Amino acid sequence: MQVIERLAPLGHNCRPGINRRGFRGVTIHNTSNWSNGANALAHANLLRNGWKDVYTSWNYVVDKDYAVRCVPENEVAWCQGDGNGDGNMTTISIEICDNADGDIRKATDNAVELCADILRRNGITNVNGHLFQHNYWTGKDCPYDIRRGNPYDWGTFCNKVQQALNGGGEVVDQIIHAGSKVKFNGVFRIDDLILPCVKYPNGAVGCYATCYGKPIGVDDWLPSGPLSTCNADGSNANPNGILDTGGYWKCDKVFNVISTELPTRYTPNGVATLEADGVRFRVDCGPLLEV
Repeated sequence: MQVIERLAPLGHNCRPGINRRGFRGVTIHNTSNWSNGANALAHANLLRNGWKDVYTSWNYVVDKDYAVRCVPENEVAWCQGDGNGDGNMTTISIEICDNADGDIRKATDNAVELCADILRRNGITNVNGHLFQHNYWTGKDCPYDIRRGNPYDWGTFCNKVQQALNGGGEVVDQIIHAGSKVKFNGVFRIDDLILPCVKYPNGAVGCYATCYGKPIGVDDWLPSGPLSTCNADGSNANPNGILDTGGYWKCDKVFNVISTELPTRYTPNGVATLEADGVRFRVDCGPLLEV
């Protein structure tokens, strides 16, 4: 992959020249610009022209052919949406093009290569704690395509970056099926709770934006029993913590996949049926990582 430079104009709102305060990692986005021609160079030109005085920018934008550097790595790009928070101030942003006349798989593979290069140059040998979705910083449904498994899910993306860091070959895309063993991959926000009941003796949670669509049936809640409370960044995990609306959880338990359902318009990653607390429940496959 060729890296080219088309820097946004220094001193404008999109590139104020603020130095990044340390390095925490890389944040991944999809452009969600599906128009023909909306490739990396088009997005670079956008910052050099119509958007130069907008408080929106990115360090890199990647398509099937190029990685285009728009804001130097040592400078802040307004991409993560958290103002002066760690997202903007300590991570390097990569936008992945999903234009209709592009190649989303090749573009995403190029982003994998670029991620590994950035991490390696910053002394990082393990992706854990150093790769972030835009969603992590603000809850926005981004990277839109990756969060829907297009061309592969977040767990596969991270595995590919790790494999590139290790100098290894291609990682086979994970396909979850009956009999798979899976873990929840990430930290999830609690949007709703139900108290202990016959079906869910330890109560259950609903995670609309970060894990699964709003529960529409009794099987669409996640049993609370295996879940640990934690901070938004996954720290301070406590398996005995009290889950509460607006809080966060993670889960290290390995689940058996009982059955799967094909992707639909509303569940583009498909649905898996798992079991916990002695009951079966349904969950979107997107946040699941096969182990």
